[in-house]
Amino acid sequence: MFECNLDVRERILRLTFGAVLLTLAYMSRGCAYPIYVQMGLALGGAFVLFEGARGWCALKALGLKIPF
Repeated sequence: MFECNLDVRERILRLTFGAVLLTLAYMSRGCAYPIYVQMGLALGGAFVLFEGARGWCALKALGLKIPF
């Protein structure tokens, strides 16, 4: 189902981006951002981390050409 379609460079990029998104979600807790912004950052970061860990990209699986 989740066939590997990422190379090592793309996996590292996604893992780093997911960690950045989760860090931003954590740091936005004390700010005046609405809860949906914080949840969006957290859920987006978790999904990107999942993609990086599995080596699978949802957009590539749908047949879209992405530059990275």
